[in-house]
Amino acid sequence: MKEVGVYDYHRERKQIGPNKAYVEVIANFSADGKMLLLKLIWENGKSYEIDRILRVDRCASLKAGGAGIRYVCRIQGQKVELYYEENGFWFVQRKVAGT
Repeated sequence: MKEVGVYDYHRERKQIGPNKAYVEVIANFSADGKMLLLKLIWENGKSYEIDRILRVDRCASLKAGGAGIRYVCRIQGQKVELYYEENGFWFVQRKVAGT
């Protein structure tokens, strides 16, 4: 059986557009069930510490396509919108298609 990564899985099913990048997210959970996002790991394996969560809301990504819970984060001084889809996958909108 061929091993398929998240990115390949969605590309094969034509669900991923050029503005959408699936990423890995490292998080901890508190005793009361709150999720604390710690790191975002990009497609190439480079990791970025999530400095702060600025806002959390349910939202659609009009540029990348898809919807879910949007976490507006600060990473290295930059605002990043990180989306958690109901299927359990995390994605970000690419700043430039194909990068």
